Amino acid sequence: MQEAREKIGIYGGSFNPPHLGHLHAARFFSETLRLDRVMIIPAGIPPLKNPCGVSGEDRLELCHRTFPFEVSDIEVKRSGVSYTVDTLREIRALAPGAELFLLIGTDQAEAFTLWHSWEEILRLCTVCALQRDGVPLQTDLPLRVLGGFSPLEISSTQLRRRLLLGEDCSSWLALAANAYINEKRLYHPLPPKRVRHSRCVAEAADALACRYGAERVKAYEAGLLHDCAKYFSFEEQEALCTQYGTPFTLYERTARGICHAFAGAAYAAMELGVTDEEVLSAMRWHTTGHAGMTLLEEIVFVADLISADREYPDVERVRKLAGVNLHAASKYILEFIFTKLEKRGKTAHPESLAWYQEMREL
Repeated sequence: MQEAREKIGIYGGSFNPPHLGHLHAARFFSETLRLDRVMIIPAGIPPLKNPCGVSGEDRLELCHRTFPFEVSDIEVKRSGVSYTVDTLREIRALAPGAELFLLIGTDQAEAFTLWHSWEEILRLCTVCALQRDGVPLQTDLPLRVLGGFSPLEISSTQLRRRLLLGEDCSSWLALAANAYINEKRLYHPLPPKRVRHSRCVAEAADALACRYGAERVKAYEAGLLHDCAKYFSFEEQEALCTQYGTPFTLYERTARGICHAFAGAAYAAMELGVTDEEVLSAMRWHTTGHAGMTLLEEIVFVADLISADREYPDVERVRKLAGVNLHAASKYILEFIFTKLEKRGKTAHPESLAWYQEMREL
């Protein structure tokens, strides 16, 4: 009688962070396929994603604290860009007689032909994809589709946003993983005072959007996330913008106090799941403005200075202006900024000057 081959499931991902939805999926794969082993493999430098600010070692530890399965560092310790096909080759060499199952989700299956050497992946293993209840998987590839799966409605992107804003995420994280995140302050949680400011700006932006006819959902989101990179180091802010394709100008390198706005837009796009370019642009220009400001951009610029938590001497005057004439409020704010900079012997951002001149000519 021929001995049964060992069945190894390979479940990879950024796991940034790993959550109970990942655990639910891993258990479903293990039970449905009757796997002998499940290997959890956090990505090193994934080709389609790039975790920012959380090391491979931390994500490994989070996986150890989340999954009751084998956790492998095979990709984290690999130098350079990490491809699934390389991982499968290594596992095949270590377990030549095993039957390999690559475990992926519906979204990954739909983009499978974008993977590096996807044809070879199909030769090295059986690719198993989860099919969500009521959501048929459209593919002509020879994948093994597993039906009957009901996912937990949470994503790592949503968790990164919640963690940034200091929200309780214990319902979606393993207890030990949640404790580790809190202990090491992963995912750049904002201090409580900054969280309050962010929520106040979001509310002010929402009110201005209602007053002037902008899209309230976009205004609220831009206001809520506008300071998401406020506490990154300047080096981290610069690296984010360079990676995003919006490197700092020579002026911006000498005016570090405004750079969190540019870095925040980059971080929101790459790590917080913000895809709306209008929202990202409103975040990007909230410290300086620029010539040709859109209504949404101007709303967030002004909201940042009239939010309920602001207490500077002229704030009530600016609030009244904002309720009557948004441009008048913007001009007043710019003049205030110019005066402060002049006292310090500094000049304003070129885009601030261009916008101010533009408004004077209206």
